[in-house]
Amino acid sequence: MTLYVVRPFEETEQEYDDLASLLRVASTGVRPVSAGELRQEDQDWPAGYLFQRVMLVSSGNVLAAVGTSYQAYWQEAPFTVHIRFDIHPEHEEAQVLSLVYAGLQRLVAESGKKVKRLASRVRENEGVRIRFLLAQGFQETMRSPTSVLRTDAADGTISEEAGGKIAQDGVMILTLNQLKAGVPDWKRRLRDLRWEIVQDVGSTDPFSKPTIDEFEEMVLQDPALDENAYFVALNAAGDLIGMSNLWRNDPSGKRLETGLTGVVRTHRRRGIATALKKRTVLYAKSSGAATIETSNEEGSAMYALNMKLGFRPGPAWLDFSKAVTSESISNH
Repeated sequence: MTLYVVRPFEETEQEYDDLASLLRVASTGVRPVSAGELRQEDQDWPAGYLFQRVMLVSSGNVLAAVGTSYQAYWQEAPFTVHIRFDIHPEHEEAQVLSLVYAGLQRLVAESGKKVKRLASRVRENEGVRIRFLLAQGFQETMRSPTSVLRTDAADGTISEEAGGKIAQDGVMILTLNQLKAGVPDWKRRLRDLRWEIVQDVGSTDPFSKPTIDEFEEMVLQDPALDENAYFVALNAAGDLIGMSNLWRNDPSGKRLETGLTGVVRTHRRRGIATALKKRTVLYAKSSGAATIETSNEEGSAMYALNMKLGFRPGPAWLDFSKAVTSESISNH
């Protein structure tokens, strides 16, 4: 059995390099993050919100896993702490998870934060992690199936129909580039549109309205943003009424990921969301992407729309949570 040591993360250049290297192999399918980006993320994390890491190292000081605990500043959940596990595939998850979890609990206890709930998210095909969370007393709270569209299999009528029906009602679709060039006060209005839509998105906790600066950091400064793959619908009066975007998290460009798609309540059931989704499919096909991936709360209208457009179901994301007290965490 491998011997491990659990210790807090140290904010050194070498530590960030090791962390970036681990994440590249532990978190496959996501955009690789550099050491510099990780350091910047830490520096930008809002003051007063918990963000901590523990490192699990094997003999020779080789990084085997990292655990992260944080408070989601984009949600109205001040007493919830999220925990995440990133484990090198060469190490046995069953042995590593308990060590990292214990280290995270110690950090949370030492932070002095009042905690009422721990939360974690895993894929439904990650059986070892699911069994571990259940053994610790976590319970499943939400299921969000993933789905994938192969662009070469997309319905051939998409190019003919995209935007045609809604144009008759005076609705037009702009890219983010076009929005910035031609719409006054676009940043605040886009933030407000996104905020109105996101309140109807399934979540384990209610969202908090971001400031303009927070919106810029979370969305507009995201390295995966493609302004030509960010579509916004406007009505005849010039009001922003819907949006859908694709993220470029795959460096090869072969896989794009859907961000937020939605329409304000006053303009739903008019085909606007469908037109927006079709524009993203057209963009993906024209840019050479092979697939579009997304996830939605099970049973949601957006999941049904994705199935109608030809997306195929994949492994779901599962949200787990556990009621705790600051005292119970301190006793571990």
